[in-house]
Amino acid sequence: MIQEILPNIYIIVVPLPHNPLKALNTYLIVGADEFLLVDSGFNRKESKEALFTALESLKVDPDKTRVIITHLHADHSGLAEVLYKKGARLLMEPGEAQRIKSLSEEENWENMKGDLKTFGLEVDQNFFDDHPGKIYAPKGNFTYQPLKEGENIAIGEYSFEVILVPGHTPGMINLFDRKKGIYFSADHVLDSITPNIGFWGYDQEKMLEKYLNSLQKVQAYPIKIMLPSHRGVIMKPKERIEELQEHHKNRLEEVERIVTKKGTAVNVRDVAREMDWRIRARSWEDFPSPQKSFAAGEAMSHLEYLRDHGRITSYWEDNIIYFVKIPR
Repeated sequence: MIQEILPNIYIIVVPLPHNPLKALNTYLIVGADEFLLVDSGFNRKESKEALFTALESLKVDPDKTRVIITHLHADHSGLAEVLYKKGARLLMEPGEAQRIKSLSEEENWENMKGDLKTFGLEVDQNFFDDHPGKIYAPKGNFTYQPLKEGENIAIGEYSFEVILVPGHTPGMINLFDRKKGIYFSADHVLDSITPNIGFWGYDQEKMLEKYLNSLQKVQAYPIKIMLPSHRGVIMKPKERIEELQEHHKNRLEEVERIVTKKGTAVNVRDVAREMDWRIRARSWEDFPSPQKSFAAGEAMSHLEYLRDHGRITSYWEDNIIYFVKIPR
């Protein structure tokens, strides 16, 4: 589907088959003799056909196209290398670019397995074999132009400022035209669903705190319309940000209740399996492996926050991290 939602700004809905997200909102901004594409879609047949059919119908010349990849997840970055080979120029935050390249490296996934084992998860050799971030990631090498916060990207009547919003990933970027109040929120703020705030390794802690700080940062901007990467356009950004803040306040209370209810030390898996999830699975055991990793990562980010704010404490035993309520 293609729709011109603002003058010379098109939304291209790229399908994400057999994925809970269903589709990616890719955005195309058209200038006088150039194009700017925001994100790409999975590196799989259905996503590729939808994206390139739309670009052809809009007469987009890859040689005159810049592609901004907002963050590392494969639904955003998967077709980056394909676009690059067709002549497009890629623009990325440097840390995210390195993480994108690591998606095709087996060492990356082995390290993730190791982290999940510290959560108390049972992780076998094939745990990530059906993970979309692994199988639909970019393949092959590419070069890119590094982006940093505050940099401006001009095209046609628009001028977009690069906004760094760590949380959903360590180095995700958003784009903001301050004069027009147009904000591309990627997965930072979504309509009707909440971004996953997960775990990115023990050298990248405090992700929930970073995410909440990023929400507060964006909340202060004079945004008129917010264009997210999934679901619908957000016409009331401040209200939606408040809903997300309330969601995580409730999530933290839920996690703290679980730790308190257990009355003893619990690992991350123990907490994740007790949390309320909107997923079509009868029990934790029925969760697909990718969803178990997402759920455990989100549990961990909330446990970290509670620990860092003195509401629970943690300790290690037999290479597993445990959390326990601090006696009052």
